[in-house]
Amino acid sequence: MTDFVFNRKQLKKKARTALKLNYFACIAVCFIMVFLAGEYSTTVQGISMWDKTHVANLKYTPQQKKEIIQDMVDNRLTPEQANEKWEINNVDAVKSWLKSYEEFGLEGLESKELTFFGTTGDGSNINTILESFSITRSAKERLDVLTSDSFFEKLPDQAILYFDGLTRSKSYKFTFVASIVSAFREDKSFSQTWDVFANFLVSLLRAVFITNLMIVCECRFFMESRTYHKTKVGRMGFLFRERTLHPIKTMLIKDLYLTLWTFTIAGFFIKQYSYAMVPCILAENPNMPTKKAITLSRKMMDGYKWELFKIDCTMFGWTLLSMLTVGLVGIFFANPYRATIHSEAYIVLRRKAKLEGMQYADELNDRFIDLDLLEQEIDQQDGQKMFSIRIPDNADEKYDHDEIAKEVTV
Repeated sequence: MTDFVFNRKQLKKKARTALKLNYFACIAVCFIMVFLAGEYSTTVQGISMWDKTHVANLKYTPQQKKEIIQDMVDNRLTPEQANEKWEINNVDAVKSWLKSYEEFGLEGLESKELTFFGTTGDGSNINTILESFSITRSAKERLDVLTSDSFFEKLPDQAILYFDGLTRSKSYKFTFVASIVSAFREDKSFSQTWDVFANFLVSLLRAVFITNLMIVCECRFFMESRTYHKTKVGRMGFLFRERTLHPIKTMLIKDLYLTLWTFTIAGFFIKQYSYAMVPCILAENPNMPTKKAITLSRKMMDGYKWELFKIDCTMFGWTLLSMLTVGLVGIFFANPYRATIHSEAYIVLRRKAKLEGMQYADELNDRFIDLDLLEQEIDQQDGQKMFSIRIPDNADEKYDHDEIAKEVTV
């Protein structure tokens, strides 16, 4: 049953076909998601890795910066002299480190280095996860034995950057954990703890009012694009046209559940796929009650979480190729291809939910999202009658649903 309903090869074939029909608009939408919503961050990891060899803020870890500044203080070196001695090739970066030292001391050099592409060192999301397990002294000692003090020196910066890229759109969850850790760490001052908490608030607001809404809008675009082959990039603003911001609440609650599941580690990865269909469900019916949307997603993904995980795993090669080509493969193929595959996966699971009469499936009320299912429903109503379905060129075209019902049964 699983292989028949959720055939990966068939999904990918349909995704490639749909992508060809609206190629440039799909690229544009994913490009927007990279820059405004932080999605597909691994697309620019290749640029980040190239950048880190030229930008000192990425090239040097906080500990190395401490050594450089300490050397400057002890030997009374100017930024120019330190730049030449340590072969940094970036005097401005040395000056910024010195300024941070003068204002906050050596601890100020441990602040999270933010770039558009990722982070390294003590500010990485990997470090946040490890610190969450070392709040108490005994737990920290056990963690140090497990990883050793030189854990991050042995772990390649590229691996840290890649992980941060994967988790960038969920960064507020990591800053939330980091703020809790900071509140219980003895070596953190109040100002440092407040800085982390303020970073969490900013990340949360960005996720709630920008990232989450754009994820729903992206799902809507790709769902329409498979049917309306002239779907415009402007459809990314469909929630504002529908005059509803209800998805803000639903996506926030979904993320809250995932954040709580994060503390169970394994549960987070499982629930990540359990709730995977929530954005697509909201894209079809933005006003669907939160409880129904989350419950329906869980039911739709029951038995298919592993299948979707395997689809994501098959995309790793494209991600790696994108990194090797400085993001070009991701921008011009991998990103829209991935989004199109997920859209096709939703259609298949939606069809199964509708045919089986799954609880709350009747809330999925856009009949033209899946034309194959629409034809099947018409056949069941009157198998002897001939019918034709005329699809408007795009979703913006006004259509009377009663007239459509008459047309398709003639």
